Amino acid sequence: MKYASNFKVALIVVGAIAAIQTALSFSLPLLALEISGKGTGLALIKGAGFIPNILFAVFIGVINDRMIKATAFRRYISGLAITVGLLFLAMLSDRVSLLGLMVFMIVFNGIAYALNNAQMTLIRLSVSKSRLADATALTSTVHSVITTTGPAVAGFALLQFGHTGLIGVCLVILAGATIMARMLHPSEKLPTQQPFWQSMQEGWQVFTANRELVMMTVVIVLTNAAEGAFITALILKMKTVVGLNDFQIGIVLAAAGFGAVIASRIAAPARRLLGYRTAFFWPIWILAALYILMIVTWPFWVLCLLSFLEGGISLLFAIGVWSYRQESTQAQHMGRVAGLTGAIFKIGMPPVIILAGILADTSNLTSTFILAAAINVVAALFLVYVARWGWPLKK
Repeated sequence: MKYASNFKVALIVVGAIAAIQTALSFSLPLLALEISGKGTGLALIKGAGFIPNILFAVFIGVINDRMIKATAFRRYISGLAITVGLLFLAMLSDRVSLLGLMVFMIVFNGIAYALNNAQMTLIRLSVSKSRLADATALTSTVHSVITTTGPAVAGFALLQFGHTGLIGVCLVILAGATIMARMLHPSEKLPTQQPFWQSMQEGWQVFTANRELVMMTVVIVLTNAAEGAFITALILKMKTVVGLNDFQIGIVLAAAGFGAVIASRIAAPARRLLGYRTAFFWPIWILAALYILMIVTWPFWVLCLLSFLEGGISLLFAIGVWSYRQESTQAQHMGRVAGLTGAIFKIGMPPVIILAGILADTSNLTSTFILAAAINVVAALFLVYVARWGWPLKK
């Protein structure tokens, strides 16, 4: 199936950005661990990466709706290139610090979030309505393949080139993406300027009026925080206890991505069969059990298997709230409700990830896995007794 050149360029650029974001999200926490020698350092960098979602997700969609998308797209890519260029210079001059990495993660992820938001509309402008579903599916497939294999590729690159070399490769790719973005010229007009705060307030009112979505959002805050603690503890265990190299760590994390890809194929029929409450509730308990299993020092292949299961179950669980949000929200409010919930979903991750790093340094990794499991148990009991779901077993 042939597509217009604007879409092809946008797809290549989006794929490049996804590859860079995946590589840096994998490598920089490991760099922080090397610099600080502590789990807290790794946790600080991982936690900093979620701050832009919390602070800016609510506003970015509204801001992008007031801009020419191609112009915004080009500016964001240039911003990413400048940011990575500064990090590369800092690496060459050996002036990288934990604080500098935190600032980089916040700025880089903030710009990347804005770019990803803009590219959804840009693709809509580049493809006819009759082919939009195919284009969206192709974009999702490219993104999934890159984010799934990215940790393993980044781990191999770290073994071959080190952190400075990997960042240099990312800079070269970004320079190419910046040049390619200049080729984007979709037909669009300057959007009508709507009152900013009035639009935001309306989105908030629609969200809070949906009690079921509010309850599910509270649970996602807890389970996301638990997953952040789990991933932090898992990386620390693989690096400091099991003694895996960066490539092996990347393979374990990539296994979770493969689990998510497979789970995405069965999520919709499973949800229709079980009902949205059952499909959303019981994965929380399964994930808590997987977190506890990670206390044991398993061989490499078992770590891959458990990571595969964790990725798959997490995706089944996440699709539950994404689907309900779309089913229960009218189209004209979807962008604002998605932005609000997207920001709220991540709000517990930075403090709990940092707490996980502190626990890893001051006690042992067992307490960190127990923390993750305990948070999930609290989330499930919240649904039972506060949301008044009971113990859902069927539709």
